Amino acid sequence: MKYKVLLVDDEILIREAIRENIHWDEMGFELIADCENGREAMEVIRRTPPDLVLTDICMPYVDGIELARYIHENCPDTLTVIISGYDEFEYAKQAVRYQVMEYILKPVTPAELTEVLQKAKESLDETHAKSATLKKLKGAYQSNRPILRGRFLNSLLRGDEHPENLEERMKELDISLSGSVFNTAIVEGDDLSPFLNRYQGVRDELALFSIYNITQELIEQKGQGVVFQNMDEKTVVIFCSDTAENLKKNTEDSITLVRGTIQELLLIETTAGVGEAVTQPSKLYQSYEKARAALDLKWLLGGNQVLRCGLLDVRKSVPIDVAHWAARVFQCVKSGDAGEIEQAVRDFAQVIREGRINRNRAIIYMQNLLLTVVNSADLEEEQENQILTEERELMNRLYTYERLRDMATDVISICCSLSRLLNEQRDSYGKKQAMRALEYIDQNYMNTDVSLNSVCSHLAMSTSYFSTLFKAHTGETFIEALTRKRMEKAKSLLENTSKRAYEVAEEVGFSDPHYFSIAFKKATGKTPTEYAKEKRGR
Repeated sequence: MKYKVLLVDDEILIREAIRENIHWDEMGFELIADCENGREAMEVIRRTPPDLVLTDICMPYVDGIELARYIHENCPDTLTVIISGYDEFEYAKQAVRYQVMEYILKPVTPAELTEVLQKAKESLDETHAKSATLKKLKGAYQSNRPILRGRFLNSLLRGDEHPENLEERMKELDISLSGSVFNTAIVEGDDLSPFLNRYQGVRDELALFSIYNITQELIEQKGQGVVFQNMDEKTVVIFCSDTAENLKKNTEDSITLVRGTIQELLLIETTAGVGEAVTQPSKLYQSYEKARAALDLKWLLGGNQVLRCGLLDVRKSVPIDVAHWAARVFQCVKSGDAGEIEQAVRDFAQVIREGRINRNRAIIYMQNLLLTVVNSADLEEEQENQILTEERELMNRLYTYERLRDMATDVISICCSLSRLLNEQRDSYGKKQAMRALEYIDQNYMNTDVSLNSVCSHLAMSTSYFSTLFKAHTGETFIEALTRKRMEKAKSLLENTSKRAYEVAEEVGFSDPHYFSIAFKKATGKTPTEYAKEKRGR
């Protein structure tokens, strides 16, 4: 880059000497013109502003001091060097007033002028570098203006901005909040999957930006407020109006339009949390806190609706008897009825909902319910490890849910898993006890004192529980199984030995031969004697 130089002197010989004896190009300069007075110089400056002016003082029409003043007022970035034959303090003082770079006396040598030009080039290089940096910074500022705008608005809604600086900062960032009353709202997508499934390969960020973009176009084009994304990428609207009545109407109409448009274009249902009106932009953080608190109710009351701060603190929270609910849920778990389990947990969630329990405390309630139910179950080690793994995973997931309904659904799932494990354990235990009872029959069928009471005493079980369990796993009662075993053994003895009926009766556990005969005929259709003759006669 070459800097443009204008030479001004009424003596042609001096102009020629300077023009011919300086290596302009080598030094990075271009001599664009030489003038014989200040008036001509002004014309050149108006057409082509130079970077450096070398001027004499004493010239006709417009002298050097007047020219320096003109340059100072109209071309503040142009450097001025005065070359004068007058070594007077008054001239020097005026030169300082107009920020003349150098004041040198004639006659000036090429070496002296070259040194001055070198200083001028260094000063111009520095100015040019600063200008380029400033231009770059301004460009970066403009390109990052939306980010800076969002950062400022987030800071404003945190209450971190000083009231006295708001007007200046908003003007600087081209933020218009005209009016005397203001409110805030937060618009959040409930489920982004319809949009993501429609456009395969896109990320959540695109869906969130699309919600913001649609909201911004609908709100800002009507001049009803300002729209930006908060640090969680949720869309935030600051509404403004001249009266509270207009603000309320504009807020309701705009949110209805925004939610409907997002549903139509993006297939995403949204929930909006609306704050309360304030009369100063510096108080918007109060409105925003109310909007956030209202949106937090989404996890209690469900999504796809407008939640207002008036819903807050409707009633005083009442402590919930978790032990009572855990006992009810565990009874349903033991019964194995999935429908009853779901109903009990949903009823518990409804108590939380009606009590307006805040999210963190509700999570604690759900955790306590689940811990109590799981701890009430007496599981075997392998099954216990399985359910505890599921329980730990759920405990962490509870903090991720945005709706109480989804939280309850997961708790229901764990309770149903626990119910299945208990049922499997009961089946396994029942099968094991039934097998032990059958072994007991095999080993003791020949004893006349074998009975339901004796086997229950052997197994350490109540007669009613054992009878139910044994029937469920074998399909017959204990007496039926015992009698069947005795009849099988009796048939074998009658068929393969020469023992008499009374001897067989005694050997298979019957103390009364007559009763044995009756039981045998009932089982086989023949008396012991008839059966023996038939089998032995073959």
